[in-house]
Amino acid sequence: MKWRNIFNAEFDVIFSAALMIGFFSFLSKALGILRNRIFAGEFGAGDTMDIYFAAFLIPDFLYSLLILGILSSVFIPVFAEYEARNKEEAWRLANVVLTVFCTVFAVCAAVAAVFAPVLVALVAPGFDGEKQAQTALLMRIMFLSPMLLGASNIIGNMLQARRRFFTFALAPVMYNIGIIIGALFLVKPFGVAGLAVGVVLGALLHFLIQIPAVVQLGFSFKPEFTIRHPGLIKIAWLSLPRTVGLVANQLNFVVVTAIASTVASGSIAVFYFANDLQFVPISIVALSFASAVFPFLAASYAKGEMDAFLNKLYDAINQILYFVIPISLFLILMRAQLVRVLLGYGQFSWEDTRLTAAAVGAFAISIFAQSLVPLFSRAFYALQDTKTPVVINIASTALAALLSFYFLHLMTAGGDFARVVGAIFKVSDLAHASILALPLAFSSASVINLLALYFAFMVRVENFDSSRIVPSLFKINLAASCMAVAVYGALHIVAEWVNMQTFVGVFMQGGFALVAGAVVYGTASHMLRIPEFASVVQSFSLPVKRIFLSRIFPVSSSEEKQ
Repeated sequence: MKWRNIFNAEFDVIFSAALMIGFFSFLSKALGILRNRIFAGEFGAGDTMDIYFAAFLIPDFLYSLLILGILSSVFIPVFAEYEARNKEEAWRLANVVLTVFCTVFAVCAAVAAVFAPVLVALVAPGFDGEKQAQTALLMRIMFLSPMLLGASNIIGNMLQARRRFFTFALAPVMYNIGIIIGALFLVKPFGVAGLAVGVVLGALLHFLIQIPAVVQLGFSFKPEFTIRHPGLIKIAWLSLPRTVGLVANQLNFVVVTAIASTVASGSIAVFYFANDLQFVPISIVALSFASAVFPFLAASYAKGEMDAFLNKLYDAINQILYFVIPISLFLILMRAQLVRVLLGYGQFSWEDTRLTAAAVGAFAISIFAQSLVPLFSRAFYALQDTKTPVVINIASTALAALLSFYFLHLMTAGGDFARVVGAIFKVSDLAHASILALPLAFSSASVINLLALYFAFMVRVENFDSSRIVPSLFKINLAASCMAVAVYGALHIVAEWVNMQTFVGVFMQGGFALVAGAVVYGTASHMLRIPEFASVVQSFSLPVKRIFLSRIFPVSSSEEKQ
């Protein structure tokens, strides 16, 4: 097989697409964990990491507002609609979108860079003058990244619309490589600003890796600033609710960062280190399936095939739950081992480790909800209904902010709530355990968000059949419970035989418990005849050649002749 076909292969099977996206997502998140381990070891959970995460927030907000708010929800359906009519018109629409949004990015980034000190004062009011000045410097450098990521994601959406997922999935890997290069090699010559330069380098690599694939599809960039283009107007109009929702979501992180900046030095770092760890399974499993199924859902709805639409949705829900429920329990039971192995060295203190592990546990409670929210949101987007999920997301975001203040008040008051939380997460003796209020608020709001989306979708699509989900969910929970017992027992048994004060001992304990839990979960899945387990076994039991050449990278005969 030619390498160009591997890089530009078309996917016709959702599970194959999700498996490939999941593989690169795993690789990206592994690099992200390595990145955070470097951060933790070199800088600890202190001022430097607080500055970095606070500086990252506003550029990320700009990127989320202008790209995730618009292109992730409505570009693919509109592009597919144009392509069905006229391929050249679809490419013209892509050129218009790319030109207009790159221009908007440049203007917004320039204005934001000018007002960086003001933005820092809003994001991190607890920082002193020197920390705010350093944060403003990093923020100004990082404002280059949204422009590059914006252009890259527009290209990625074109590739997704044509069911070319390879370089789209590879791009985040390149992004993390750039950030790691910054942390390892650019901090010494540039100081803390080297971290920001690494972010820009990662964004550039994210952009460059996707260009060859989209060129092979026949796209040629021709700048066209036509703001009255009907397709652009339709994208902008449909995206307004989604954009408002993402603004609310990003504002929630602004509120969280502002609150954390007033708790103690390192609180921001603890929150974001824990959030990055708990987001790994969400990204690898949930977002992979959601990204893979979205074009299929949009196409099914466009053709009026609602039965096919729902069948794909049922399968995606069950497949996501099959993976994320046991992973959630793994994180809850093994949170201390994970944080000690992945972050606990160098400048990362024992108190940092305990607080981060507790925060991971608080986040993990809602991983199942966080995993299904993107899927149900995309199901609404495929129906070209952006208002319903946005209204629900805004309400849940507001609830998360309110709960953050309320839970923080309860934690600092030192009453029953604080004692129960401290006992559950084993941090009663730590002075800054109040930071757990933030992930607990986030998790509570996430569960409510999912419930609201679920019931809203049942109202929107009357023939949605919950009985297609409940039986598998019951079996998955039963198998996961067996796994949890095995993991808990393995952790205690191995702890008696290894030195828990060493990296090797903690690694062996966690590794043995992971293997024991996986074996028990697989065995229970087989005995309970969970359909999703059969799908996994079928996919991975094929000969290696067939997996990588037939299922993962299927190539049509017409492509082979090119």
